[in-house]
Formats: sequence, structure tokens, C-alpha cells
Amino acid sequence: GFAITVSLSEMFAKKHGYKVDANQEMYAIGFCNILPSFFRCFTTSAALTKTLVKESTGMPDSDLTRCFKCVLAVIIVVNLRGALRKFTDIPRMWRINHVDTSIWLVTMLTSSLVNTELGLLVGVLVSAFCVLGRTQQVQVLELGRATTREHYEDLSSYRGLQTHPGVAVFRYEAPLYYANQSMFKKSLYKCVGLDPVKEKTRRLKIKKKKSKQQEGVADATNMKSEKEDEATATVTLMPDEKSSLRSIVIDCSRRFVRKDYGELGVKVVLAQCNTSVLDTLERGGYYPDKKGSDGGESRIVFFTIADAVRYVQSLSAPNGDCDTKH
Repeated sequence: GFAITVSLSEMFAKKHGYKVDANQEMYAIGFCNILPSFFRCFTTSAALTKTLVKESTGMPDSDLTRCFKCVLAVIIVVNLRGALRKFTDIPRMWRINHVDTSIWLVTMLTSSLVNTELGLLVGVLVSAFCVLGRTQQVQVLELGRATTREHYEDLSSYRGLQTHPGVAVFRYEAPLYYANQSMFKKSLYKCVGLDPVKEKTRRLKIKKKKSKQQEGVADATNMKSEKEDEATATVTLMPDEKSSLRSIVIDCSRRFVRKDYGELGVKVVLAQCNTSVLDTLERGGYYPDKKGSDGGESRIVFFTIADAVRYVQSLSAPNGDCDTKH
């Protein structure tokens, strides 16, 4: 009842040029329903069709009991012609946004065929599921640099973009929260071609195998097998045969992504973050408390992607498996 009342009030307030206080309406409806709630009465609320009829005819009196039902039905249908004209806007709305139009159609059909309360509830639920679905479908995009300017765009959408050897730039075009953080990690790992969890597991297996071989008989055959295993580990670690991945530039990230890749010698830096992301990072303790604290250098946030790329390119290559073989 509150949702219907406030919706109608705001619609007519916009039309006639006055303001509506939603809190005041909530208090009024709540006080009106205190006593009737003990006697199984109907809740106090605004009637959608009758309110439209009274507003269009300019009738301040709500007493329509003396009218015949057929006359009242004709008045309702005639005065709803403005709302019925909204159906002509469906093709234009569909061309603009398929999802929003589908939500409107589902809400309208449920309200018309069942009742208004259920229609509003279905509309809210469908909207929530659509928002969750759209955030789950967003993928991580790999970016490339334009040849004539310091501008980065999606490699799959534009031609002639350049990539930097050893540096990968990614963009995630959706808000990052608990519902899609796993999808974000999977998409990022897929684009990079290196899953830090699987890579650490593989390295542990190689380390255990190497320790078992060292405990056994140290003959020439075992030593040769160890060298082959080390060479295999070096090659499979490389996501690209032409160049080793040393750094990742990304606009938004969680701390565990940076930590997992940091254990493999891959630096993750943030670039072009908006104000809300910077505030969240500060509240979450992303920045080091002191200048000389551990991890301070790896927690730099860059104003532009170009600055981040120049920074990671200026870093020396790590002395590890990633830079030994190609």
C-alpha cells in the first residue's frame, strides 16, 4: 500500500507542481493502519484506477457509490486512455534497452492479470535478478594502446591496437562485489592464461617430487630427470611463448588477486580508479600506514593507464623462472 500511495503521489506531484514527503506518507499510512490491524480490516492505501479517474475529472469527492457500475467502468476506461497510449512506446523502448523493456512488460502484465501488489513485487524481483545477471555476465577485457595517443581500448573491438611485451592491461566494466568476485577472478585468470592457485599447486608437486628424488639414489639418470622437470616447469609457467608476463595493470581489484599473483612474481597495479573505489581501498586498509611498511611500493594507484604501464616497464625483470626461458 505504501509503494502504491507514494508512486501515485509523486506522479501527480510532478504533474501539478507540488512536493511529496515519503516519510510523512509512511507515518500517515502507519497510523491509519494501527487500529484496523486488530480487527482484520483492509489496509489503508490509494486505489490506482479511482485515483486516476478523480485526478483526470478534477473531482475532489471520492463518493462514487451512486454511479452505476457500467458508467463507472466507462469513466475508468476513458480516463485510462493516456496510460494505454504508453503501449505505442514499446517498440522504441525495446530498441533502446531490451532488459528495461522486459521488466516493464512483466510488471505490467502481472499487475493487469493478477493484482497491483503482486505486480510491484514481481517487478522488484525481476529487476534485482536482471541486475545480478548483468553483473555476472560482464567479462574482463584486455586493452591495447592506440598508435597515435595514450589511449587504451578493447583489443577485440578495435583494430591496430598495440600491446606491451610482458605487461597485460585489463578492464572490468562492472562494480566488483561479493556476488561477482569469483567471476572476476575466473575471467582475469582466463585472459592472463595463468591461474595462480593451480600454478602454486603445480610448483608444490614439482618441489615434492624433487625432494623425493633427492632422498633416493642420486644417480645420473635422476639428475637428468630433475633438469627436465625444471625446464618443463619453466616453459609451462609462461602464458606466452614470445614474451614473459611480468606485470598486470587493472582498474579495480581485490587484495587476494594481487597477493596470489605476487607470490608468482607477477606485479598487479591499479590505474584510473574513480573516487568511490579509492575511498573503499582507503577504508579497507589497502594503502600502507607507513612509508617504509612492507608492500608499500606494490600498492601504488596510478592516475592513468599510461602511467601504470610506464611504471611497470621501468621495473627490472624478476630473477625467477619467468625470465629464464621463453
